This record gives sequence, C-alpha cells and structure tokens, in this order.
Amino acid sequence: MIHIDQIPPGEGLSLDLALDHAWLAGVLEGTEVSLASTGKARARVRLDLDGRDVIVSGDLALRVAAECVACLSPVELDLAADFQLLLEPAGKRGRGNAHDEIELSSGELDVDEYRDDKIDLAHWLREQVLLEVPAHPRHPEDCPEPLRMIAPAPAEPTVDRRLMPLLKLAEKKE
Repeated sequence: MIHIDQIPPGEGLSLDLALDHAWLAGVLEGTEVSLASTGKARARVRLDLDGRDVIVSGDLALRVAAECVACLSPVELDLAADFQLLLEPAGKRGRGNAHDEIELSSGELDVDEYRDDKIDLAHWLREQVLLEVPAHPRHPEDCPEPLRMIAPAPAEPTVDRRLMPLLKLAEKKE
C-alpha cells in the first residue's frame, strides 16, 4: 500500500519488488497454471504524480508451471509484461457508485481510481499477472511428444459395438 504523499512530486517513486510466492500462489489459484518452483518472481514499478493523478508503470516477470495442451506433459513458462495505468482520485469524474454500470470511452480503458489517497499495488500487480496467464499453455517450441488426435485405421473394418443391435435388425430383414 502506497500513500500518495510518499510519491515525491517531480521525482516519482521507483520500486523493485520481489513477489511473494505465497501471494502469487493465491493469485494463480483457479487458473490452469501454478508458480514454478524454479526462478524468481519480481516486479519493477514506477509511480509518478500528475497533479493528484498517479501514473503507474513498470514490468513484471515470473515463471509458471502448467500442463501443455498439445502433449499433456509438464511445461514451465516465463511470463513477462510491461504495463502502464493512470489512477485518478475516486469520484474525480463523478462516476457514482462503484457498482453502477458505466460506459467507458477508449481513452478511459487504462484509467482507474484510487481511494483514500492510497494505492494498493497488490491489486494492480495481481491484475497484470492474471492478464499474462496463457489460456492454452503449451511448449514454446514443438512439443516433445504431441498427442496423436487421429487413430490409425484398423486393418479390418469393424462395426462400433453400439451399432450392433441395428446390424442384427438389418440382417433379420434380409
């Protein structure tokens, strides 16, 4: 949690953060990936003031483990992202209740709010991590043993056993 008064005007505030493994495990809970046992998770964040608005920018990097969707073997993936976000004091635009539906313009998509002169970096870092989680994790190169989705044709034609009653019925009519 960063209080807005901690950000020196004109200078900004730079932070180099080691992301806690227990926190990251909670962030990744419910996704197709988990935190890899190898590698470090880190984030570099810079906060700059523009009046009472705060520009948050930085990057993050972490290593995750998953099951490859192509070959079903374990794979470790490096996730990395650059991000930038504009935070405004709550109520600056008269948006009303946080639960009200609002229509955003394209210029407002990377704009959000902070409350009580405090910026919860954990919230924004969590969001950035989840945006980088692959929907379909797979090996970056060719899979070592891709699954064969098409079975080879049998030597002799066979009838699906579920269709046997129909075959018997057809033979009786002949």
